[in-house]
Amino acid sequence: MRLLARLPYDTIFSTAYAFGKTNLGLVAASLPLLIAFAFSGEPLAAWPFFVALSALLGPAVAGAFGSFAGAPFWQTYRKRFGRSLAIGAAAAFAVIVLATDFRLALGTPFGAATPMLALLVVLVFVTATTLLVLDDRLSWRLVVTAAYLSVRKWYVSVANLAVLGILIGAVVTKPAIGLFLLPGPALYVVWANTRHMVAALNRG
Repeated sequence: MRLLARLPYDTIFSTAYAFGKTNLGLVAASLPLLIAFAFSGEPLAAWPFFVALSALLGPAVAGAFGSFAGAPFWQTYRKRFGRSLAIGAAAAFAVIVLATDFRLALGTPFGAATPMLALLVVLVFVTATTLLVLDDRLSWRLVVTAAYLSVRKWYVSVANLAVLGILIGAVVTKPAIGLFLLPGPALYVVWANTRHMVAALNRG
């Protein structure tokens, strides 16, 4: 009983409430993608369309990252909309091009390039995530810095990819859990990891 009395219920409930608000914001901001996915009979066959539409996740994720830093979700969403949509669109375009090249190279004399293409897809993904955390004006220098950070601290990038992979798997297999319970905590881990990665580089 004494242990139960010492539990920080206020902290637990406030954290759960904050994650709940973030989850609802993410679902609302990603609604066009979710609706298109729900009504698609064969989403894998139309993967370029869904990758392109996933650009909308940029502002949604930026809103979540802003809420973790203490700002309201929708305030950050509006403030960073143009920047984060540009990041999402550029990343989606790069992934479509690289994934198309990957498929074309399979089973051809250019098949030896497929591992490099796969690594580039991963690099685009983790670089875009780092850019969404770094709230600075977009420039080539910032993009190169984000890519360098992602490669130098590769173990952080791998950890973030594992967390996001679990989240995506949950959304596909268990939508209720994947959409309304996991996004906030999963993205918080990615945000905290990336913030630590940036701080570690700045100290170096």
